Amino acid sequence: MIVRVSEALVKPERREEFMRVLKDLVATFPDRYPGLVSHSILVDREDDTRVAYQSVWLDEDSVAGFAGENWATEPVTFPGEAELLQQPLRLRHFDTAEPDDSAEDFEPEE
Repeated sequence: MIVRVSEALVKPERREEFMRVLKDLVATFPDRYPGLVSHSILVDREDDTRVAYQSVWLDEDSVAGFAGENWATEPVTFPGEAELLQQPLRLRHFDTAEPDDSAEDFEPEE
């Protein structure tokens, strides 16, 4: 699976508008994009102008169905989004690594 993270630094005075539009938009994604396994909006606990949209995709074809053929380098934005941001979106992708079920139980050091 592929985890896609789009990180935004929102203008403080535009945060409420950004969050409203983002929430309304991504609420439609599960029905519109096959291969979307899960998704979340993440807000930094120390700086609520830092917002990330995290989506988990079944495979590259699924991500491309959402973001287009340049999915690995170009973020997906909504109309007018740039006006709400302090800087362009930062886009990152991760592959999932499943834990090793045969590993021994972890005991934290005291």
